[in-house]
Amino acid sequence: MRRYTLFILTLALAVTFTTAGAQKKGSASNNKKTEKAVEKTPLQQLHDRAASGDAEAMLLLGKAYYQGSMGAEQSYEMAAKWFQDAAEVETPAAAPFSAEAKGWLGLLYYNGEGVKQDLERAKSLFLIATKGGFEGLVETFDEMAKEGDIFACRFMQECYDKGVGVKRNTDKAAEYQRLAADAGDEESYMPAGLYLYNNGKHGDAFRYFAKADSLGNIKASYFCGLMLLDGDEGVEQDKAKGLALLQKAAAEGHVAANLKLGEGFLYGNGVNIDKEKGASMIKVAAEKGNNKAQWLLANCYRLGEGLPRNYTLAAQWMSLVAQGNRAAEYKTLIADLKQRNDPFYSYLKGLYEYNITGNCDAAIDLFKAVEKAGVTDGTTLQGVVLTNKNYTKRDMKKAAKAFDKASKDSPLACYYLSYLMESGEGVKKDAKGALEMLTRAADGGCAVAQCRLADKYVKGSGVGMDVEKAAKYYLLAEAQHALSPDAAKQLAKLYESGIAKLPEGEDLQKHIDNLNKTKENNSLLKMLAGTKF
Repeated sequence: MRRYTLFILTLALAVTFTTAGAQKKGSASNNKKTEKAVEKTPLQQLHDRAASGDAEAMLLLGKAYYQGSMGAEQSYEMAAKWFQDAAEVETPAAAPFSAEAKGWLGLLYYNGEGVKQDLERAKSLFLIATKGGFEGLVETFDEMAKEGDIFACRFMQECYDKGVGVKRNTDKAAEYQRLAADAGDEESYMPAGLYLYNNGKHGDAFRYFAKADSLGNIKASYFCGLMLLDGDEGVEQDKAKGLALLQKAAAEGHVAANLKLGEGFLYGNGVNIDKEKGASMIKVAAEKGNNKAQWLLANCYRLGEGLPRNYTLAAQWMSLVAQGNRAAEYKTLIADLKQRNDPFYSYLKGLYEYNITGNCDAAIDLFKAVEKAGVTDGTTLQGVVLTNKNYTKRDMKKAAKAFDKASKDSPLACYYLSYLMESGEGVKKDAKGALEMLTRAADGGCAVAQCRLADKYVKGSGVGMDVEKAAKYYLLAEAQHALSPDAAKQLAKLYESGIAKLPEGEDLQKHIDNLNKTKENNSLLKMLAGTKF
């Protein structure tokens, strides 16, 4: 930083003496009425001007106190005070003085002179000063960056990244990022590696990722693992080490690592097939919002691959991406299922007839075909149709029998059966049995059951109040992206109150705000309405 200090002091002294001289020359022409003012020292005159809001005078006072010149006693604290005052004057005439004051204030924060050292604030002030036209900073820091000064490298990286003092150039910004990394800046390892990786220079990127991985960066562990497992360009293949690094990242919840390994275990890509493990890892990535993982998870449930076959969950997860990034795949799948007369096609068409056209008889026939194929969801959905108050053949006893028959394998059937047992419709009223059935449904992954059971625990409705259990079930439903608006608001309250142990997000308040904005999830109905059966 010595070069920058000398540069700014040289500039400052020139400005100081020029201004003081101008003041002295001007005073000689004053008449006798201003004789007292003439007798004031240059420092006192600057104080008078500063008191009237003169930004230039504030800047010069800052320099005087910084340097101990013009009769001022050297004081970094006083210098910081006047530089700050000058920096806050926002009139057009004050702009050049305000910009220079910010540069000086940046110097104080950089050195910790008169203020607590804060390098990030220093960098921010230098950038603002440069943007305001304070010349010389870019040239000085550029020279320092080339000599390996990390702070200067970061400054130049931001200048080129934002187009401050130079023409915006992301490639040049990346060069300074690499210079910082090569100089030992740990925070630059990962971005430097990503830039090279995204520009096809994988071998060079690996060197930076390896450094970041050694510091515990999970994202870096993922990239190192990926390249070692596959034997990427410029990286010698080491499957064992690559797998270990990917598993390390996956264990920490890294989405792409879970997806990569999940696909590997499902299909034997680079690892031995373990479908249960693969589906479990894909589920982690799906819950974190990865659309490819959501599509794969839907198909795991559809096929019973690594997970118990569950058409309800398959349709739920599929609906999240069927109208988005996976629309083409969904369209192709529907055509294929129709051609093969697949039971999942009959299931979706049955949902379409029931929810979109309102044709309950057609829906019943389709769900019978699903049941005949050995899929329990067909039995469950027949029961659902039979509970419809607008269905002329409504039969609560038959519905209860259907739910009871399917309850062994269908969490959704358990949910509906719990409703009937609680109300006494179609079956004998049984509050205890209803709660047990609702719990089975929630533990089996039925999101509506999870929300309902959580509501009971948070309100103490039919159960002892238990906010920890309430939080548990709300979070399970949230992971499926299936919180009802009311459930989302209850979960937000638990976060705000702090009475339940909940995982901390990167931005808790933003999470709470999003929960309070939750709307009814109609993705399944939208998917059905948009499907050409």
